[in-house]
Amino acid sequence: MTYKLHTGHRERLRQRLLTYGADALCEHELMELLLFYALPRINTNELAHDLINRFGTLNNILNASVRELTEVRGIGVPTAEFIRLIAVMCSEYETSVREYDRLPNSESMCSFFRSYFGDGAEGLCLIVCLNADLGITGKVSFNSHCLKQGRSELRRIASLLLRYGCTRIALGISHPDREPVPDDKDFALLRRLSEKLGAIEVNLEDCIICGKNNTFSMKQSGAFSFRTVMI
Repeated sequence: MTYKLHTGHRERLRQRLLTYGADALCEHELMELLLFYALPRINTNELAHDLINRFGTLNNILNASVRELTEVRGIGVPTAEFIRLIAVMCSEYETSVREYDRLPNSESMCSFFRSYFGDGAEGLCLIVCLNADLGITGKVSFNSHCLKQGRSELRRIASLLLRYGCTRIALGISHPDREPVPDDKDFALLRRLSEKLGAIEVNLEDCIICGKNNTFSMKQSGAFSFRTVMI
């Protein structure tokens, strides 16, 4: 009976959200609904209140680390990771709808990658697919470590580049804990991509290294010749 009452309550919340939008719900009610999908058979109302009491706002909850979230009684690691996943997806969506519909120069690329990576994981890479006018046609993310595990990841990347029909790309590499200066591993990554994907004949516009909230443009610095590097 108790579970059925909770189910009816959640359905009413869902209908309010779908009918009137997020403004019709309080922050703890939004969190309650979110937690329902991670904990479908638990009364998430109390947990939602506990999270709001601990972190203050919905935004602070989404920005909390897994460790901080699990300090709230009833929030296990899977639920904390689910909340972090929602935060990452929101960040990705926000980035995708910003003014970055084109990356016409290295300055705009630096700004884009700095915003995209934030404090992203070490070795996280992003290929931004560009058309002839340097408009964004797609994005391909991967971790530099994956390229050492065989050809499957390179085939996946090549397949996506072909699907997006890009003629140029910009590559971003995240090093959040050090200065954004390319090292031997970064140059090795570029060489590996060039060797394996040369047949696609897509121009590399720039490679941006991101670290400590700063950026390094290989093109602007002359770190390597863009006349000879093809991907």
